[in-house]
Amino acid sequence: MIYLGKTFSMRDKEDAQDYRYFPDPDLVPIKLSDEYIENIRKSLPELPESRKKRYLEDYELSEKAANFTTASKYYSNMFEEAIKVCNNPKSVSNWIMSDIARILNEKEKEPDEIPFTGSDLGELVKLIDDDKISTAIAKKVLEEMFEKPEKPSKIIEEKGWIQISDEGAIKEVVLKILAENPQSIIDFKAGKDKALGFLVGQAMKATKGKANPQMLNQMFKDNM
Repeated sequence: MIYLGKTFSMRDKEDAQDYRYFPDPDLVPIKLSDEYIENIRKSLPELPESRKKRYLEDYELSEKAANFTTASKYYSNMFEEAIKVCNNPKSVSNWIMSDIARILNEKEKEPDEIPFTGSDLGELVKLIDDDKISTAIAKKVLEEMFEKPEKPSKIIEEKGWIQISDEGAIKEVVLKILAENPQSIIDFKAGKDKALGFLVGQAMKATKGKANPQMLNQMFKDNM
């Protein structure tokens, strides 16, 4: 016997009789009205592909973000709830893709085990957008929300994590950091942008991440 290493079609099946189909005499024919079919269609939830298209067009999410968010109905539902509160779809999607997904992976849990609501996530994003907390503090708040599900506003109040936006308080910190780091002032004036980042980092460390980073940046520039 010679083996050619090839496969060949033996025969085609084209008609019902080739498959030995036959009507079942015990099953009565059913005819569904167009109205019934339309009612069923309207009662169906929005499908992932439809949601993805809407997220791309209405919220201008990236392809990666739209794919990730609609891959799980729990992520997608959380996204929908959150944007009703904060109206910041890109930020909400980023939090779901990055920190929430990371924490779930670390805890070996699934999206349906997230212990807080989409509205809570929306509140967290809004607190950042309203300059009530920094992103660094928000990450700590999220960790707390996984451990002890409470409203973000309640967590930051209990922990004393409300962002410092008082100009006088921030200027005091800025001047102290500048006095302690004269070389950074020289470096910044020499065009080394990393020096500013270092100074801001020192100020954030001194305020335990509570200082408004935008105000810090501007105030350092104004005082060097």
